[in-house]
Parts: sequence; structure tokens; C-alpha cells
Amino acid sequence: MNKHPETSVGAQPRSSLSKPRYYSHWLTVAVLLITLLTSYQAWRIAVEDLAHERQLYFDFRVRQLVQSIEQRLQTYEQMLYGARGLFAASGLVERSEYREYVSALNLDQRFPGIQGVGFSLWIPKTEKDRHVAQMRKQGFADYDIHPVGERDFYTSIIYLEPFLGRNLRAFSFDMFSEPTRNRAMSYARDNNSLGISGKVILLQETEQDVQAGFLMYLPVYKKDVPHDTLEQRRIDLLGWVYAPFRTKDLMAGIGGELESDLGLEIFDGETLNEESRMYGSAPPANIQPLLTSKQQIVLACHPWTLLIHAEPNFQARVDQDKPLIIAGSGMSLSLLLSLLTWQLVNSRSRAQALAENMTAELRESESRFRAMADSAPVMIWLSDSAKRCYWFNKVWLDFTGRSIEQELDNGWTETVHPDDLEYCLNYYTGHFEKRLPFSMEYRMRRHDGEYRWLFDTGIPRYDDHGEFVGYIGSCIDITERRRISMALESSNADLSRFAEISAHHLMEPTRRFSSFTQRLRNSLKAYPEALGDEDINSSLDYLEHDALRLIGLVRDIQLYVTANQARDKMTHVDAKTAAQAAIHALADAIAIAGASVSVGELPHAYIDLPRMAELFRLLLDNALKHGRPANSEQPLRIEIGGVSDLDVNRYYVRDNGDGIDAEYRQRVFEIFERLHYRDNEAGTGIGLSIARRIVSSCRGKIWIESTAQNGTAVVFELPNIEGNKHDG
Repeated sequence: MNKHPETSVGAQPRSSLSKPRYYSHWLTVAVLLITLLTSYQAWRIAVEDLAHERQLYFDFRVRQLVQSIEQRLQTYEQMLYGARGLFAASGLVERSEYREYVSALNLDQRFPGIQGVGFSLWIPKTEKDRHVAQMRKQGFADYDIHPVGERDFYTSIIYLEPFLGRNLRAFSFDMFSEPTRNRAMSYARDNNSLGISGKVILLQETEQDVQAGFLMYLPVYKKDVPHDTLEQRRIDLLGWVYAPFRTKDLMAGIGGELESDLGLEIFDGETLNEESRMYGSAPPANIQPLLTSKQQIVLACHPWTLLIHAEPNFQARVDQDKPLIIAGSGMSLSLLLSLLTWQLVNSRSRAQALAENMTAELRESESRFRAMADSAPVMIWLSDSAKRCYWFNKVWLDFTGRSIEQELDNGWTETVHPDDLEYCLNYYTGHFEKRLPFSMEYRMRRHDGEYRWLFDTGIPRYDDHGEFVGYIGSCIDITERRRISMALESSNADLSRFAEISAHHLMEPTRRFSSFTQRLRNSLKAYPEALGDEDINSSLDYLEHDALRLIGLVRDIQLYVTANQARDKMTHVDAKTAAQAAIHALADAIAIAGASVSVGELPHAYIDLPRMAELFRLLLDNALKHGRPANSEQPLRIEIGGVSDLDVNRYYVRDNGDGIDAEYRQRVFEIFERLHYRDNEAGTGIGLSIARRIVSSCRGKIWIESTAQNGTAVVFELPNIEGNKHDG
């Protein structure tokens, strides 16, 4: 008998199966915990990314808002410089002139938030009584400077437009007597620059909707006297042009920059309290803003402190779902991986099949992602900081019919047209080395062998540390556009050639017509009774006049057609020589008109000499015909002058005539357009059109400046090529 107990058949299997099952349970739990921990970490990263993205967007919005406020204040500063220019040109401006100037500014539409544009006069104590008497003579019977009192110096708001409503309350106020305004006015006067006051309550305020305000000042000095030193500026001060602002109205004028998702508080200076608050209110004590920013704006050495915070609905601007999606996806993936682990332990083949399915799904997902990335409708390329191109999108590869391996580095140049390759590489390399954006056109071979014109635009890229990392560029096919443009240029050339040939063929019969008329008059000398006939003489006069007019018309048409074509080498020509040539050509007409012509200093012009002389001849001829003063006893005076700026050279031909109304100053440059029609005048109405065509072909501008007092000046500008030769 066997004394050892028998082992059950089923005992060993239970023991052998329990270990794998035990192992599979713990492995599944371990996978679940690890994947949940990984999902938690991914969720935390997503939350941090969301916070970072939210902060970036908030910082961007803050920069936008601050820049909008700064730009608005700078715009108003430029407007004040314009107002000061009015005084610099005319001395003390009359009230009506000031009203017309401010009215033309269209304050309500172009400068929202501003209450008006005024002028405050500087009045020494000894001049006060005389000033008050003068103002009363102007119709202000109760005028007096307020506040009253004895002071060494006074100021008075004598102009403030629009002069109505709230602004009437500020008339005759001595702003220099109030300390806050005094500091800004003194700063502006002593530094010959913009001055900004601290927080004030404007005189324009009523008992309703009282707002904090501030003022901008710009000093105005006496005309034609130096004001380089502090002493000169204080002695020669005339007053200030200024603008009052209600801060709330100014912020409302900024409009779209301040939306409901941002809260804004503005404080005068660096102290943050209710006394210095100029705009906005603090958020409720029970609400802690998600994001805040403290910014400072300094204009004319006067700081504003801005507190900007995100309102509750700011979060809607940023995608909030990413962490939730990651958390949900992570938990789902954790459960799925745990289940897969359990299945893997229990069924390797099943798990392997499932893994293969997942791999296929992953590849399909990657394929969809690449399809989305390559769906852009333009050819896109990327290069590194060493000029090597390392990526091209699908549109590019489809266009060339080549693989990305063939295009990498400089492989893409193999499809560039040989005639364009050197230009293309030099242009690309030149801009690359200077880190400049560029645009260029070149031909590239398409997959079907046809060379197509591309418009390639490249922009330098920088990383977060400001380091240059390469370029990103895009190309579009402009072949059809170029064909249309070339066809249009060819058509225009054909039309110009047709007009030139037609004018040439018309000139000879026109001259014969004039000669025939003269011969007819000479032949009639043998018949005194015919020459004595008033109708015959009148008819001959009309024929001769129209013949000369027709000759002039044909000549001007020839000049108009060829006006945009250089007649000699383009170089820096002596404009004074060209002007003297024009005077010599019109010597007879000048003598007949009894005109005097003076030529001042003229800068050299980059143009061909014949066309420069033609320009002066056309403008001088125009002045002789149309610049005669209405007062026939006053002789016609014509002045030719010019001045050189950094980028342009400016020339003018000015007469002392009656001037031209503003509505006609552009029309007179149109072909066959004339301001006055006189029967005895041989003008064709093309002269100024020819002048404009010459100037435009040289990339210049031409216009008319005219006043009743100073006559008419035709002004034109030509690029100062020498001044621009270093431009990129």
C-alpha cells in the first residue's frame, strides 16, 4: 500500500492555471495605473499649454490695445503739429481762418473722442488791457480773462472750434493759472515739444456724465524769429495750440480694440488710487481676474499706467476643450490598453491581430493628417539657416513631378529655367544674407515639360529667442497673368504707334493747308477790291488761325504719344540749363506777353535733357497763356524754382495770375481739358496732359497749388535717384 496521499488530477491544473491568471490580473492593473498616470501627466501638460496659450493671447490683446491707444494719441499729436503749421505760415491766424481749418479736419469722423482744437494766447501783464479791448471790439462785449486776479502773465483761450455747446464754457479761460495745466504748458513751451497735462476736469463738463479729462499742448512761437534757446522760447512765445479730451469718450473712439472680454483702467502717473483714476473701474472684490497686466504709456515725458484684466468671457476666446479631450481620451485609452494587455496575456494571437489593426489605423490617421497638411492651394517650401531647402509640400511636388528627395537641398534648382537660374539664386542669396523678405518671378519646368512663370515670396523665420532659422516661401503660377499683361502692353504699344504714325501723316497736309492759306492771301493782293472785302479778310483770318491751331494740335499729339519715351540718355541733367532752353524757345511769346521770367536755384534731375526742357517749355507756355492777371495794368511775372529733399527733387513754375479753384486743379491735367476757352488763343488743351505723362513715366508726381493772392504754381516732383541708391 502506498502511504503517500494521491494527488488529484485536477489539483495540478488548478495550481498551474492560477499563476498565469494571477500574473495577468496584476499586469493588467499595472498597465492601467501606468497609462492613467501617463494620461494624468498629459492632461497636466495640456492644462499648462492651455494656460500658456491663454497668456500668449492675452499678452497679444494687451499689446494691441496699448498700441491702439499710443497710435491714437500720436495721431492727435500730428493733428496739433498741423494746426501749429497754420500759425507758422501766417503768423496770428484770423478767427474765420482757424474755423475753416478745424472744420476741414472733420473732427467727429477722423478724430473721435476729441472735444475740439483751440488756441490759447500768451498775454504779458502789460498787454492785458489792450487785449481785452481788442476782443471786445471783435464783438465779445462781456469778454474778460477768467479767473480774475493780478498775475505777471495771463493766457486766454481765444479760439476753440467747434465754437458751440460745451466749448463755449472754456472761452477766455486762463489755463496757465491752474497748476496741472500750467505744468504741461510750461513743459511744452520750454522744450518746444508736446506737453500733456495730468488728470483734470474740463471746463466743458456739465453736471451730467462728468468725466476725467486731459489736455495736449503744442507751443506756437512768433513767426520768423529764432527760438533755439530756453530764453528765446520764453520771450518769443505766441501761445499754444491745444486739444481737450474726455477720457471715456476717447476710449469709446478706439472702438473695436477694447472689447467686452478685456477690462481697462487708466491712471494718471504711476500712483494707483481713485484720485489718479482717469478711466474704468476696478473689478468687483468677489471676482479675481484670471489674467492681469500692468502697462505704462509715456508721451511727452508724462506717464499713464494701464491695468488690463481679462473679463469672465475672455476664456471663450481660447479653446478650453483640449484638456478635457485629452483626459477623456487618456482614460479611454487606459481602459483600452488594459483590456488589450489582458487579452495579450490570454491570447497572443488575438492581441497581435489587434495590434496590427491599430497600426493600420495609425497609418491611416497619419495619411489623413498629411493630406490636410498638403491641402494648401499654393506651392510651399522651407529652408534652413544655411540656405538649404528641406521640405516641399505636395502641391510643389505635383507641379514638378519629382520626389521630395530630388528637390532637397538645391535639387529644386534643376527645374528652374537656365536663363533665370543665375538671377534667381543671386536674388535669393542676396536677400537671404540680409534677412530680408523678397518677391521674385522666374520660370520653372512643370511635370509636363512646359516652363511656367512663378511668383515666389519668401519671408525670414525666427525662433522664440530671435535666432534666424531660415525662410518660408510660397509660389503661385502667374503664367496666364503675364500673358494677359504682355498682350495688354503690346496692344498699348500698337495704339501708341498708330497714334504716332497718324499724327506724322497728318502734319504734312496740315502744313500745306497753312501754306495754301498764306498763298491765297498773297494772290488776292492783286485784287484790292477783294482784300477790302471784310468777309473775305475775316474768312482768311479764320483759316490761318485754324491752320496754326491744327498744326499745334498735331504737334502736341506727337509729343503726348512719345512723352513716356526717353529721347536721350537718362542721367543727372542740369535743370537750370533745361529751363533756359525753354525760355529761349518761347522768347517771342514772352516778349509779346510783356512777361518777366526769373529762374532760381534748381537741383539736378534724373531724366533725359530733351524731356526736362520740354517740361519747362510746356509749363512756361501754360503760364503765358493762362496766367495773365485780371488787372491788365499789372505785368505778368513768372518764377521758375526748385528744392531738393532726401527722396525727391521738387520744381515749380509760378505766375501771379488770379489762381484756379480747387475743383479744377485735377481736371486741367486731363487731355483736351481747358479752364478757359478764348477764340484768339491757340492752345490745344494737351500741354498739361503731356507734362503729367512725362512726369509719370519718371515715377514722379505733378499737381497745382493756387491761391487768389499768390497766383498759380504748377509743381512736379522727380525721384532723387542719388538719394535712393542705398535703398534695399
